[in-house]
Amino acid sequence: MAIIFLFGLYPSWKLSTFGGLLYLLLWVASYFVIHATTCRNCVYHGKHCPVPFEGSCSHLTFERGNNFGLFAGLGGLIAYFLRVCIPFVVIFQSESILYFVLYTGVIALFFYVLLYHTGCPNCINTKCPMNPDFNASS
Repeated sequence: MAIIFLFGLYPSWKLSTFGGLLYLLLWVASYFVIHATTCRNCVYHGKHCPVPFEGSCSHLTFERGNNFGLFAGLGGLIAYFLRVCIPFVVIFQSESILYFVLYTGVIALFFYVLLYHTGCPNCINTKCPMNPDFNASS
């Protein structure tokens, strides 16, 4: 997660001070989005979360919810969009294929490790469709 943050901060700040500050603001806003929609409804709310720097601190921002469904997943997607939109705009403007490949690769590697090794396979949230033990009726 830190690598994604730093890889995104560099081109955003290189664009302008405003771009760097906007990136930081959107990154902070993404935590409120993911905590309000996904983390507060997760069984890991206030516990050690398998996603680094995410749900473990959600209890500090929002009370526990009980509606982990499509909206929770959508909230997670919106949060990650907020985190990567500025860097990708800068990368596309600069037409840097190398930086595009590197940044996209780091993001893909993060999600690969999360979905197939550290997060989802060990998750106890059976309401999440990414969980191997997903139970649509729970």
